[in-house]
Amino acid sequence: MPVKRFSFDSKGIDPMHEKNTEVPQAGPSRRAVVRGAAWSLPVIAAALATPMAAASVTCTTTISSGAAVYSRLSATSSVFTWVNLFGDGKDLTLTLAAVPNGASNMTINTTNNLRLDASTQGGEAQPSVHLALDTADLRNLGGGQRVTFSFALAGAPVTVNNLSYKIKDIDGFQALDGRGGAERVYVSDGSGSYNSDWIEGAGTGTEPWRPSTASPNPEVAAGSAAGNVNVAVASVSAFNLTFVANNSGRAIGDRPPQNIWVGPFTFTASNPACTP
Repeated sequence: MPVKRFSFDSKGIDPMHEKNTEVPQAGPSRRAVVRGAAWSLPVIAAALATPMAAASVTCTTTISSGAAVYSRLSATSSVFTWVNLFGDGKDLTLTLAAVPNGASNMTINTTNNLRLDASTQGGEAQPSVHLALDTADLRNLGGGQRVTFSFALAGAPVTVNNLSYKIKDIDGFQALDGRGGAERVYVSDGSGSYNSDWIEGAGTGTEPWRPSTASPNPEVAAGSAAGNVNVAVASVSAFNLTFVANNSGRAIGDRPPQNIWVGPFTFTASNPACTP
């Protein structure tokens, strides 16, 4: 029977035996890897999601109607739209709705009413909403139109702050009531400043803004700001502007249209989603 031989090195160790019994280097266990991954995932998710969400939404912005899309739907309906204003997919709108006001001596002009006009009016060439009336007869009855302006965010009413706009080119021949020129304007909210050589009144139903009885001229040139009223409103979600006219100071056959321009509108809007 053959005899199995072993060879030993100088230390008395079988080299083949040492090779076959070598112990591999230790590494992290599967349990440790899983436990570490489970702890780190929520932290990574929070770090990625929170800054991006916070940075993508605007809370407050001051804007003008010049930055909006304007759509005239009819002679009595139109809307300004600020698309995705706060970066959260919601549109801010300013809707205009006109209805006849008072007597039928004045009617709404279907061609020009609520058109956005960038021609020079009130001393400037800024896009403003044209309010136009036709003279049906010369009775001193104060007929005209009332326009409701309503702010909304994603269809829900919203309040804006520091609203300012101009009412341009208030003029007209003196009416027979002895209280000033034909065109008269009043609002439900806000106060106004103006050139008292040309305009008088308080912007109310009983004291509308109107051409002064001492106005230097019955008509204001398009390049002049003499017939303008600068309106300021601290805070509002909706307001009314009423434009009426008395033409009894004119000759029987003289029945011209009456026109004013309103705008541009500037205001500060706040995102309700940012309110704690």
